[in-house]
Amino acid sequence: MNSRRFLFLGFIILTYAYLLSPVAVVILTSFNPTRLSVFPPTGFSLMWYKEFFQDPTFMNAFFNVSLKVGIIVSIASTLMAIMASIAIVRFRFKGVTFIETFFLSPMMVPHILIGISLLLFLTKFMVGDMLRLIIGHIIICTPIAIRAIYASLSGLDPSLEEAARTLGANRLQTFYLVTLRLTFSGVLAAVIFSFIISFTDVNVSLFLTGPGITTLPIEIFTYLQWESTPVVAAITTVQVAMIIGFSFLLEKLVGLSTVMKY
Repeated sequence: MNSRRFLFLGFIILTYAYLLSPVAVVILTSFNPTRLSVFPPTGFSLMWYKEFFQDPTFMNAFFNVSLKVGIIVSIASTLMAIMASIAIVRFRFKGVTFIETFFLSPMMVPHILIGISLLLFLTKFMVGDMLRLIIGHIIICTPIAIRAIYASLSGLDPSLEEAARTLGANRLQTFYLVTLRLTFSGVLAAVIFSFIISFTDVNVSLFLTGPGITTLPIEIFTYLQWESTPVVAAITTVQVAMIIGFSFLLEKLVGLSTVMKY
């Protein structure tokens, strides 16, 4: 029995090492003091992080585009997901299956096709680049947000909401004081996952960005066509640190185990 446990533990460790080793290589490469992206690094330097934060092109893509779009998309996608999930779970009516399939359908369509379709459709209406990018990201983020909130809302006992109504609370008070608070873990997961998906998206953003409205992943993609320096590894490390920070925040607020079961 002990030998089986030892073998199983060894298998788990090797699996995680295999999955995380590319990330570790990128992080270590970001500290390389030379312009060559070599591994292992020949020394230790923060010069590429300094170059990233001093580069106006990367900073514009990071703060003025990706961060701004990610925040707007995460809020909008979560609000849409809340309304859609309540309609699907609480109001059983004819056509509810169609509505559920409609909102989840972007998960079944390649994001490249979504980007091309939106480009061809929205350009006919002269939609601005920023708004076009937000619309595209909302479409791909909303299904993920619905999955998180739908599962959380399905586990909520409707009698708790009925009890609040019988005690004098109106629908809005019941939603805020009971429904929203008891499904907070799912709502928070929807916000964070939507932000991460929007911030790191390439396929949709590739077709919907324009001059001055370029997301950070697209800026990296363009940069790699002409140069290959450790600054890309430094940018990637910053993004990994952001994701770890969001995961830590999620763990502290509601617990990752609570969110992952949804």
